[in-house]
Amino acid sequence: MLFWLLAIVLTVIVCAALLYAAAARPVNERTSAADATTRHFRLRLGEIEEAVAAGRLAPAEAEAARAELARELVRARREDAAAAPRPARAGLLLPASVVGVAVLAFATYALLGSPNLPAQPLASRADAAGQDMKLEDAVKAVEARLAAHPDDLKGWSVIAPVYMNSGDYAKAAHAFRRILELSPPTADMETDLAEALMMQNGGKATGEAGDLLRKAAALDPHHVRSRFYLAAEAMRDGHYGEAVDRWNEVIALGDDTSPWMATAKAGLAAAEAARDGKAPAGNPAPGPAPDAAAQQSPAIRAMVDSLADRLGKQGGSLDEWTRLVRSEVVLGDMAKAQSAYDAARKAYPDAAQRQALDALAAQAGLKIDGSSP
Repeated sequence: MLFWLLAIVLTVIVCAALLYAAAARPVNERTSAADATTRHFRLRLGEIEEAVAAGRLAPAEAEAARAELARELVRARREDAAAAPRPARAGLLLPASVVGVAVLAFATYALLGSPNLPAQPLASRADAAGQDMKLEDAVKAVEARLAAHPDDLKGWSVIAPVYMNSGDYAKAAHAFRRILELSPPTADMETDLAEALMMQNGGKATGEAGDLLRKAAALDPHHVRSRFYLAAEAMRDGHYGEAVDRWNEVIALGDDTSPWMATAKAGLAAAEAARDGKAPAGNPAPGPAPDAAAQQSPAIRAMVDSLADRLGKQGGSLDEWTRLVRSEVVLGDMAKAQSAYDAARKAYPDAAQRQALDALAAQAGLKIDGSSP
């Protein structure tokens, strides 16, 4: 009942505003025209009286002039009355139009509206519930859509980084392949697929991963990430001359403010020392290590450090913090992993949001909420 009362009041107000705005106001116009005509004839009458006083006009002539002036005034007023709009018809048309608008509005709402539908709290609405959807449910929904529409480029582009962040590198590689099949190749896409294959292969850029990195470098002469990986792989394989050339290419693409510059210069120094048969002071001679975790790719380490630096200064999404913690765990630096996890907890204090991150931390053996898991 309250709804209908408010609707009626608002409709009356709107109709009154429309009526006032649309109604013609001829009275003011006719009054202004009549005043102007009266002033004109009064001036002419004054001229006649001045002529009589000055002796330029005889009394009989003056009387005839006054009579003619009166006849002109009568004719002018008749013409004004004939030209004026007929208010009777306008007065019926305007109210009828306004009432018609009101009736049409209520009839349309009666057909299409739902006045008896109760209000829904925000938390119970479907769109709000969708915002609280768990990551696993969202992934399943995207996977179901991709199963029905395997050529959905947007779907593959959304789910591929999710697979990478969750550590499912086989699915990530498949997703990146589909992206490359459905869109023109780019240096970033080729390198993304190479990274997924490298993570499956203990960080080694060999075989197809190496071919993809070389293709990415050829596609974009300014692409840093692919050249970083190629330089690191050349060092791993003991091809120090090639590594020197690769590191120089990387360094030429940046400046001292680039987050990866220090790592690139260190890699160049190590490559030059190894090429010349000299090991850097305090470091063993570069070469393949039997344990893949013991010889981290400088490119991967630089990328992780860059992400950690950005999140530390600017903050980021929970997915980015989770990726940082997972990367540190994979690289074996548990102290940095713990530090990243503590920073993520501070940035996102709601434990309900951190379910995936807390599970990752517990699985890695990190301290949860200040105590051992």
